Amino acid sequence: MITNIESIKLALEKLNGQLKEKNIEGSLTYRGEVSHLIRAGRSQVSLNVSEQNDTLFVELFKGKKKIEGSMSIQLENGTEAALEFVEKLYASIDFLPEVPHMRPMGPVAEEGNLSVHKCDDEIVNFEASRVVSFFKDLAHKFSKYSVDVSGAFSAGANAYCVVNTLSTHAHYFLGSDWNIEVVLQLVNDDKKEIRSHKMGETMKEFNEKEIIDELMMFLNIKKETPRLNVEAGPYDVIFSSDALAEMVNYTSWLTFSGESFEYEAGMLKKGLHKIGSKIFGDNVTIVDNPNDPDILYSRQVGLNGVKRDYFPLINEGVIQNLFYSDKDTCDRFNMEVNNDMSVAQIKVMGGDGPSDLMEIVKSTKERTLYIGYIHYMNITNAAKGEFTGSSRFGTLLIEDGQIKGHLYNLRLNDSYFNIFNNIEWFSKELTHVNTATTYGHRMSSSITCPKFTKVHNVQITGTAKISEE
Repeated sequence: MITNIESIKLALEKLNGQLKEKNIEGSLTYRGEVSHLIRAGRSQVSLNVSEQNDTLFVELFKGKKKIEGSMSIQLENGTEAALEFVEKLYASIDFLPEVPHMRPMGPVAEEGNLSVHKCDDEIVNFEASRVVSFFKDLAHKFSKYSVDVSGAFSAGANAYCVVNTLSTHAHYFLGSDWNIEVVLQLVNDDKKEIRSHKMGETMKEFNEKEIIDELMMFLNIKKETPRLNVEAGPYDVIFSSDALAEMVNYTSWLTFSGESFEYEAGMLKKGLHKIGSKIFGDNVTIVDNPNDPDILYSRQVGLNGVKRDYFPLINEGVIQNLFYSDKDTCDRFNMEVNNDMSVAQIKVMGGDGPSDLMEIVKSTKERTLYIGYIHYMNITNAAKGEFTGSSRFGTLLIEDGQIKGHLYNLRLNDSYFNIFNNIEWFSKELTHVNTATTYGHRMSSSITCPKFTKVHNVQITGTAKISEE
């Protein structure tokens, strides 16, 4: 079990030593998790499950040949079964073809103790009754408004530990996370929706009142303002942290991925863009820094065994670095692995803008939209950084220091080049937005970004309002 991570580390180092004795070259990666998931729909809890997983991933090399495999195992109970598995796997490597571009494996980071143990016992030994009661309390509290409560709460601990036969010491990360999303649907009011999302590393950070207050604020806005429609066209838009993080997350794969750049699958073009190229506005600075106290999940070593340091991506709009995480791609293009994008914790630096929505409303005189969430974002033209998405869960029209109305969901069709070159301000206060999925192995992930961001000339191309013609 992952809470025995020190024992797992020792077992992995022992297994690594056994491979060396048998002249087998390769890398070993342990991944484990304890996960809990609660879902609610139509004001009832519909799912309440927990699971545990421990997996050993093996990658073996012989000249320019490579073979991979995995097995479920609790390493703290011994390495005999794992060694037998590795030997059988290695016996098959001669049947595989050579990989012409393959270069020799490099060692796992050897600098001191880079392991991180940052796990909340309350999450590991999670009591579902607290969250189940919270969903029930929500249904009761908002019952007079004729709403259906739905949502999901995910919590768990996850760990990985890496070593290879060119190294002696293994390094691990053990951390915990929780994430909740609550949606209220106004059953008797055209099924309008409002949403609240929160996340954290420990259950002490789980604040039920904060969620209720946010839901009540947006419920009152929908009850007290008319539903309006706006014409298509360019608008000044204030994005919430959730909406901004969604755009940053997609931009990361199109812009910051060295693999995307080498394969020319992203929005940076060889011959036009390079390290030092200015692509965004002066007020855009984005970093990955495992030692930044503002971020969550400070991993010192990646799954690929590379030591992680301060890694600036964009500084005042200028490209500083690209992630080169995948050894095979780096071998193919004669590059060096420099970081691990899969464990990066992106931070968008804040500005001097306001951090309270009502303060923003009062200071906004010109016709401006508020978009709290972008639903079903997708890439329409990767080479141009163009995307589409729909606003959801609370889209507002602000003018003359007032919320003039709540809007039908709006269609955005724009480009990340346009968005990140037209930012007027970022909030000073930062928050965290969950970017992890529960598919595959659990891997805590978040983007740290300003609470609100104002952008000029965002292209709105349609509305969810059904034509009355």
